[in-house]
Amino acid sequence: MAEIPETLRAGKHPTHVSDEPDYKAAADEAQPGLEKMRPAMKKAPGEVFMKVFARFAGIAIAALALTIFAGQNEESIVVKKPFDQHKPAGSGNVQILYHGGKILTASVPIYVIYYGGIGSFPSTTQPIVNSFLAGLGGTPQFDVNTTYCNVNTTTCPGGGTSVSGALSYDPSHIYFDSGSQGNTLHSGDVPKIVESALTSPGHLPTDDAAIYLLITAPTTSVSGFCTRYCAYHTKSTTIVSGHTIHYALAPEPNSKCTVCDGNFALGESKTPNGDPGADEIVDSLIHEISETVTDPDLNAWYAPSGAENGDLCNYVYGTATFPSPTTGATANASWGGYSYLIQLIWKNGPLPQGCAPTP
Repeated sequence: MAEIPETLRAGKHPTHVSDEPDYKAAADEAQPGLEKMRPAMKKAPGEVFMKVFARFAGIAIAALALTIFAGQNEESIVVKKPFDQHKPAGSGNVQILYHGGKILTASVPIYVIYYGGIGSFPSTTQPIVNSFLAGLGGTPQFDVNTTYCNVNTTTCPGGGTSVSGALSYDPSHIYFDSGSQGNTLHSGDVPKIVESALTSPGHLPTDDAAIYLLITAPTTSVSGFCTRYCAYHTKSTTIVSGHTIHYALAPEPNSKCTVCDGNFALGESKTPNGDPGADEIVDSLIHEISETVTDPDLNAWYAPSGAENGDLCNYVYGTATFPSPTTGATANASWGGYSYLIQLIWKNGPLPQGCAPTP
């Protein structure tokens, strides 16, 4: 069975695909599994034909069709790209639009699945990530998401209901998987890990209004990570029958992968807390959580290019920065005893729109 290679996943629309795609290489690379991009797909009995459109300087330059046989996970994913592959969205003439899908408007439960054996994470990683998630809801940076509602308007709520900006996270929301799918993960393994976290003894609750975050240890190799994406989010109706599960993958890069790290994107060699993996993860998490509350089923808020509100501001950190008291590296947020460098989020509002540090 064929998996769509991660080389093709870049938000909803890759910013670049070769003019002459190598169909044989794509087929050879394929493995069980995965995704279809939102705007260019059609189903037929027994198969899904996927057409991925790329845009470069606003012009579609390539299209590639691949086939997935029925019975596989056919969910779409939306990826955060490494900074050396990211194309700035620009501002002013870019407008994010509502396409009718649901958004997450209540206080959103956040659940974390830490994947890897005992000792596989640096000792500082989980404390940094847990403190970040416990304090993220209600911060000015995250509350930019409250400018989004379930009505097509630039002045939310506009008669609808807005994203609340509230998140719920505490230690009871953590599940540890010591490595149920092995130390090398392909895309088809990710939903299996989430399924295990929701069905195994001591499992997390199943909640259609929650977001499940899978964080893999640096000892786990994840296909495509650090070369084709830094993190992604998606939804699945097959993990638990009768439920739509919203989840994101954010692997722990440790110090070996710097192309996903905001401080390295700024030309620095240190990160705010001296833990490059955790410091990168929190940047990816505000990206993926923001996109999930405003576009959980991949049919709500996104720009004509397909980019969501995190994609449009990838590696944009604003001017309100300060040196981390721990390492001196650039940071722009602080709570829970740690400093963070986290990207801005695209603000929905009257034109011109842009990346904003506050609602």
